Amino acid sequence: MPYELPTTGDRIMWDLWMSLYALPTVTVADELGIFTSLATRPGTVSQLAQRLGYDRRALTAVLRVLASNGLIRVYEGSYHATDAVRQYLLPESPAYWGPVLEAHRGSETHRWLAGMLTASTTTVRRDAIGGIGDEDRPTDAWASGQIDPKLARSVAAFMHAHSFAAAIGAARNLDLSGVERLLDVGGGSGVFANAFAQRNPSLHCTVMELGPMCEIAQEYIATAEVGGRVDTIAVDMFRMRWPEGYDALFFSNIFHDWDFETTAWLARRAFEALPPGGRILVHEMLLTDDGAGPSTTVRFSMHMLLTKGQQYSLPELRTLLEDAGFAEVTASPTFGYYSVVTAYRR
Repeated sequence: MPYELPTTGDRIMWDLWMSLYALPTVTVADELGIFTSLATRPGTVSQLAQRLGYDRRALTAVLRVLASNGLIRVYEGSYHATDAVRQYLLPESPAYWGPVLEAHRGSETHRWLAGMLTASTTTVRRDAIGGIGDEDRPTDAWASGQIDPKLARSVAAFMHAHSFAAAIGAARNLDLSGVERLLDVGGGSGVFANAFAQRNPSLHCTVMELGPMCEIAQEYIATAEVGGRVDTIAVDMFRMRWPEGYDALFFSNIFHDWDFETTAWLARRAFEALPPGGRILVHEMLLTDDGAGPSTTVRFSMHMLLTKGQQYSLPELRTLLEDAGFAEVTASPTFGYYSVVTAYRR
């Protein structure tokens, strides 16, 4: 069946989903003295991490969410408390909201985030936070190269649901002229490959995934009625040779799952697999250059604390891609909060 673009954008759904991090970030920053420290002396992430003894990666995510909410501001890489913090979020202020915030410190998300900052042992039940918990995180399956078929089916459905509108929007707005064969790396249910094939009748797409994911993707491919031009190939992307003979390699919500080192490795592998003139297409929600916006994307980056990754800014992706050998790095919006970053192997 043809994929039809929803009649309204999906930002409202992303805003609702990622709003779950808004209040817990404030309650944790209040409880762990982040507001008090910033009001006493501004600082960079590194300075604050050293001063407070908190995990740098988690602290970065917290500070960016607070900045996106307007509670703190970023100036030349340093974070500063705003007047709102001084009035409502310092214990010595007569207008302190502490008792209200204290009533919400028992949430699962608050406990998890506090544990991430303090590097303490915090067990989070599966599906408790944003659809993912400590147990059986999807990225663990890709890191190990093995995934349980039952988990594969739930992951495919989860990813398909939040990517459906974005896939159709990307197919409409992404220029694939000159591309005859596209490899969708870690393509999940095949939602993007299916949308691209429906939109571009001369395009052949391959979904590269773990074996159980490929079996499920074939069901989605059959439903989309693109079986003649979309197929699957079972590849453990961290341990097996990537297939060649593709004009473009497409990554959607893949780079954000991993740290800088792993993402850089993926970029190098893509460069090696592409022929001269081939292109890499990185489909992600991009952070602003200072990392403090848009607010939903910043919260999505916090969500990636549940894996090993984060959302990236265009300058960060440009550096990763150019270091891998790519050139002509550009970005263009596709749908909702998403953009595609394109680069070429010259």
